[in-house]
Amino acid sequence: MIRIRMSSDDVARVRIASTPDFGLELMSGGALAADGDRAAVPRLTRWRDDVARRQATDSLSAVTGLYTVRSLPGLLSRPDGPLITDVVDYLEHIAPQNGLTRFNRALADGDDAAHERLQAAVTDFRTTAIEPYRRRISAAVARTAARAGARAAATGIGSALSAVHPKIHWAGSTLTLDTVSDHDCELAGRTLVLRPLTLATGVLLIDDADPDLVTIGYPTPYALNSPDLVLRGPSIALTALLGSSRAATLTTIAWSPAITTGDLADSLGLSPATASRHATVLRGAGLIDTMRDGQAVRHQVTRLGRDLIADADRA
Repeated sequence: MIRIRMSSDDVARVRIASTPDFGLELMSGGALAADGDRAAVPRLTRWRDDVARRQATDSLSAVTGLYTVRSLPGLLSRPDGPLITDVVDYLEHIAPQNGLTRFNRALADGDDAAHERLQAAVTDFRTTAIEPYRRRISAAVARTAARAGARAAATGIGSALSAVHPKIHWAGSTLTLDTVSDHDCELAGRTLVLRPLTLATGVLLIDDADPDLVTIGYPTPYALNSPDLVLRGPSIALTALLGSSRAATLTTIAWSPAITTGDLADSLGLSPATASRHATVLRGAGLIDTMRDGQAVRHQVTRLGRDLIADADRA
């Protein structure tokens, strides 16, 4: 349990974050991907399955291998990737608790190839697990913050502190967090920020990342069922070649590996039958492949399709 003693001034400074911190989302998502219990967080089962399907196993293990029961690698939340010195310091911290894998030992020894692999794995994880969900994460965080803000306006911030999550409790002058850690946290004039996290599975405290802030991250209640399937529109040249609908279909499939026909239709605002017809034409041209996955039909772009998109972007 973590205890945070708060004066009336501390309470008055409490803020509720309404925009996401994608670095913390990545760090929280890594913990979720590292947890072997698929059924532990039902609202995020779809996200876990999508990430596992999209990312190479060795790349995913390079990221998840940094997690322990008691330690989250905050170094992963850096927008420009983890620094070698931070990685080495972190591994020295967790080695007594968890031991080190062969790969983590290479990281701790400063092996350049290992650090390059980690950087690539973090980039890959961000690309597959965070970037396709940015709009949905933003919406979930905003909705959760709005609900907490409404409670604070109606009944006071003290009441809101106890209502944001079952593992956060307010007792007049002390805020307690039900966590595996057991220590006291002093605000020392810093502002306490309550930050909803879509990919978090529990409550976490970040008290060393900013000299002016202490952050409590807590899970949003909203499911993350599907990615934002259209991350960009097709180029003018591709649209001129294929037509607007088929160009958008090809681009969406390229940005959303293993997308189902249903999700493709939802993303493009088409009926499933129309999306299927566009996919059939693209498959016949050798630009996509289609495979069956149980009741679903999934699509992925071929090398020819990627080359066509790249050539059109350069035109």
